[in-house]
Amino acid sequence: MAFPKTRDEMIAQGYQYDNHADCRGCGENIEWYTTPRGKKMPFNHMQGGDSEVIAHFTTCPKADSFRRAR
Repeated sequence: MAFPKTRDEMIAQGYQYDNHADCRGCGENIEWYTTPRGKKMPFNHMQGGDSEVIAHFTTCPKADSFRRAR
């Protein structure tokens, strides 16, 4: 299954909106969703159902500080 391109596609694929917050790294407003596999994932704020989906990890300048060591 391809990664969703719009908010409507996210919902259709089983993503569930959890809440919104400000990123602790950069302060941008983000939306948290639970993926179909039960993981929490941050996305940049979306305006409506046809808004482009952008994972916040790809745009946050502080994303590396949130990654876990393997």
